[in-house]
Amino acid sequence: MGEPGTDEEKVQIVDRGACICSNMCWSTRDGIGKALVDATCKAAVYQTGMKPFANPKAQVGPLSSELVEKLEQCVKPDTILSNLSANINEWTAGKRGMFTLNFWQEDSIASLQADVARGDGWAAADVSRAARTLLLAYDKRGLAHCEEAFASPEELLAHKEVCAFRPVECQNRGCVQVVGANSAGAHDASCPHKLLKCPQGCGADVKRAALREHMATECDMKPAVCPYKELGCQHEVTAGTVEAHCRECAGTHLKLVVDWVGRLSTEAVATEARVRDIKLLLQGVVPKVEETAAEVVAGGEARGRLAGEVRELRASLNGMAKAVTALEGEMKTQKSDMKLAIKTMDRLARAQEDMVKRVPMLSGKS
Repeated sequence: MGEPGTDEEKVQIVDRGACICSNMCWSTRDGIGKALVDATCKAAVYQTGMKPFANPKAQVGPLSSELVEKLEQCVKPDTILSNLSANINEWTAGKRGMFTLNFWQEDSIASLQADVARGDGWAAADVSRAARTLLLAYDKRGLAHCEEAFASPEELLAHKEVCAFRPVECQNRGCVQVVGANSAGAHDASCPHKLLKCPQGCGADVKRAALREHMATECDMKPAVCPYKELGCQHEVTAGTVEAHCRECAGTHLKLVVDWVGRLSTEAVATEARVRDIKLLLQGVVPKVEETAAEVVAGGEARGRLAGEVRELRASLNGMAKAVTALEGEMKTQKSDMKLAIKTMDRLARAQEDMVKRVPMLSGKS
């Protein structure tokens, strides 16, 4: 076919539909498809909610046809995409009964939506076809599709290479999503396969979907805590530097542990002294309890007063016994801490010796 020479010939070609761009916004089309599926599933559950043996999935086919037909009937010359959303909501609301929106219905709707999204009950190709038809019918302003006309197939092909609504494949490795060129940037900004630099500064390129786990687990730059922080080490370290920090600061850490041992020794001596003091008190209280108890048994006018003294003495005795038990527990803990401190001192001392051996000047070797 030769190049048309007049505007009338160009119009004739356009009228035949041979040279009109048919690209559309894929994300808008997919959004319409999802809205159709969601509305149909809600209606199916609403319609069968009070029927014990009814199967909502069996209603998806008839209801989807009814919905699409209703939406096509609502198309007007000045229709815009927002009208489509309003019409879908209106149709769905009309399917509600008196006993809708119960918790069990919400679960049923979600389950049915998941099934239909997998093509069970309404084929994905049919959903896409219906969404495309409705997009073209409602998008009278051309905000989500292209209908630009050209005089020749060659011009049309050239346009499709740069059309704002042309389909493009996501360039992120592992992603198979196809989107419209107009929404490629938005998709890239949320694509789970997009490689991102770790914001903690480790230099790794990590997929967006795995970034949070990387930062929390394997990243060398994630914040860490020096094992000797509780003893007084104030250095800020990361997961990748904590080992080197412990080697380089072995001397400082050794001093912290020595101070810790000193505090433990002082505390142990004080605890032992408190135990001895309480035991001495016990030695004086026990005979007093026995003596007073004997007087109570003997009777007399002071019997009531003596009985009260016995109770007080026994309460004091029980309190001191508990104190001794608690202090003995402290002593066991202190002994355990002391053993740990000694082992730590030994390990740090060896680490410092190894470091000295690696440096000839410090070890006296030439």
